Amino acid sequence: MNFVRFISGAFLLLMAGVLSAAELPVQNYHNARVIFESNAETDEYVLALGSYKKIAGSWRVDRQQRLSGTLARYTLELPEGHSASNGFDFYLDQLQNFNFRELFHCKSRDCGTSNSWANNHFKLQMLYGLDQFQQYGAYEVTTADEKPFYVALYAVQRGNKRVYVQLDVLHVDKIIELGIASSPESIIKSLETNGYYVFPDLVAEDAQGSTNIQIKQAHLQALIDALTQKVDWRLALVGHDYAPVPLAQQQKDSLLYAAQLKAALQEKGIVAARITTYGIGSLAPAGRGDRSARVEVVKVND
Repeated sequence: MNFVRFISGAFLLLMAGVLSAAELPVQNYHNARVIFESNAETDEYVLALGSYKKIAGSWRVDRQQRLSGTLARYTLELPEGHSASNGFDFYLDQLQNFNFRELFHCKSRDCGTSNSWANNHFKLQMLYGLDQFQQYGAYEVTTADEKPFYVALYAVQRGNKRVYVQLDVLHVDKIIELGIASSPESIIKSLETNGYYVFPDLVAEDAQGSTNIQIKQAHLQALIDALTQKVDWRLALVGHDYAPVPLAQQQKDSLLYAAQLKAALQEKGIVAARITTYGIGSLAPAGRGDRSARVEVVKVND
């Protein structure tokens, strides 16, 4: 396999079998056979953000986003005895090493029919397998490049026990102005599993030099939908700031970021008593990644 240009040559020499996934380094599954691969520009990639459901007599995803950019596609057959979950988790674990956000995830029959994913969505008949042994996820990966990567990952077991994994990695050629929101279910899962959710699209300074956060309505509404499902949850909004200024100023600015998000939630009907705000400046560098600032939504346990 060709090595990618995204990370340094010295590090690449340590990594055998790296898929050249639109310059995002992805380690290949050990002993997997690459059935199909391509790398090309596209102006019409459909990123599925929901399950396949029967709508007006035909199977369709209930939520999707059309994107353009450089698309790398890989179809792999796993070694005998390896499950669809093994393959899916292998690639998902690698994505979690980056600044990573789950947009949507489904498993088994909750995804709809495997036939729809194979023939309607990916248009690869070999991906048609057993509905109960399938898994799909859509993810956003951000790097130092301002344009993110979007990853679609699908794994399935066929009736003959063969297991296939489909990996699509798209490096977009333009910023999605409205943002691509995580599903409310993905936000809830992050809060339940990790205890926190990083609110996307943080901007530390506007054109006038004022500190604020850019709150895209798609992300705000997804968080509101999650909170509407979990009416008994209380949250802490924790602001972080890594600007080269004294800690006191970082803490002041980061508290402002958290307060701005709280105000936006209140305007949409979320009760203020459910939310507390904190500003800790640069005191929690873990998880910073390439961000200069961020707000974390933290689930508060009573």
